[in-house]
Amino acid sequence: MRKFAAVFMFILVCGVFAVAQMEPTLFEIPKTEVSVGYAYQHAGSIIPTNGPTNGLVNQTSTNLSGFAFEFSHYLHGNLGFTVDVARDSNKAVDPEGDGYVRTTYVGGPTYRLHRHGFFSPSLHVLAGVDRATFNIAGGSAVFSAHDTDFAALAGGTLDGNLTKHLAIRLAQVDYLYTHNYGTNQSSYRYLGGIVFRF
Repeated sequence: MRKFAAVFMFILVCGVFAVAQMEPTLFEIPKTEVSVGYAYQHAGSIIPTNGPTNGLVNQTSTNLSGFAFEFSHYLHGNLGFTVDVARDSNKAVDPEGDGYVRTTYVGGPTYRLHRHGFFSPSLHVLAGVDRATFNIAGGSAVFSAHDTDFAALAGGTLDGNLTKHLAIRLAQVDYLYTHNYGTNQSSYRYLGGIVFRF
């Protein structure tokens, strides 16, 4: 996964440098967009040490990587809504080899700051649910501990417009609040990818 992330970031940076050499053109950005790409998350306070894993997981924070899918539609002017689905995981969050998977389903209002030019930033506030799963290696057996609870995130995106219908998501940075296993978690995530507009 790290090699994929490195190659993806290299292609992303090369694409931005190539587009920066082109003559800027102004065009109206379509109202509907779909983005897919890489997701990185630093998950904090993932579980209390005396939680439902019976103390078998002793890690309190971890780095996760995976993918994200977003659908956005702008209803009137620059105001719209976004639906976000992301899945991040780490196969070994501690020396015992316990795995952790987090899947987030959120949606809410979004606001695009600019509709013209190369850069198009936007802001969003989304809420929904987060499903956290520990795959715990207990000797020769493996069992899972699941919990689904509230999730909310706030952040912004910065897209580089290649054409009217294609852009590169240079960065999406979010603060993510979740409440799993009876504990509040504060996490930070980064997304990067490709945006298709129509």
